[in-house]
Amino acid sequence: MDYVPRMIRNAENRRLWLLGATLALCLAAMTGCNKQKLIPNTKVADTPLNREVLRVVEKYRRAAIKRDSAGILALVHPSYQDHSGTAKSDDDLDFEGLKKFLSSHYRNTAKIRMRIEYQRVEVKGREAKVDTWIDATFVYKHPDGSPYYKRVADAQRFTLVKDNSTWRFLSGL
Repeated sequence: MDYVPRMIRNAENRRLWLLGATLALCLAAMTGCNKQKLIPNTKVADTPLNREVLRVVEKYRRAAIKRDSAGILALVHPSYQDHSGTAKSDDDLDFEGLKKFLSSHYRNTAKIRMRIEYQRVEVKGREAKVDTWIDATFVYKHPDGSPYYKRVADAQRFTLVKDNSTWRFLSGL
């Protein structure tokens, strides 16, 4: 018994040591198995509901890259209202305003590159909030023919509502 440390040589100390070692192993196993699975390339929990919501945002991203106004408007709820994050009312957009904005914006846009990093999805009842980081570059057609570039990199929150069986944007575009 020379290889056994002195403190666990008697039976009582040995039982306490084994109990402590067993508890430590169980705790380590439980915390290792409790790690939440994330949707690949996101910081969002991998659940069917989160995937369903992110599919709609991805449809928007793909439509925006194609400059497809009709495709974007198909994803927007008729009660869409966006305050653009400001207190001014002159930059607020409702559904009709969004329609006009997209048609004029895409008329002068030659190309769009857009990457969205999904940070968080929170679903409460029929409403979902999606926190993202957007990195986009817009190439505009200048009247003289030369391209004009504009880069946007910012945090963005999309709000969607479940309309029957379809998620639609309420704000954030």
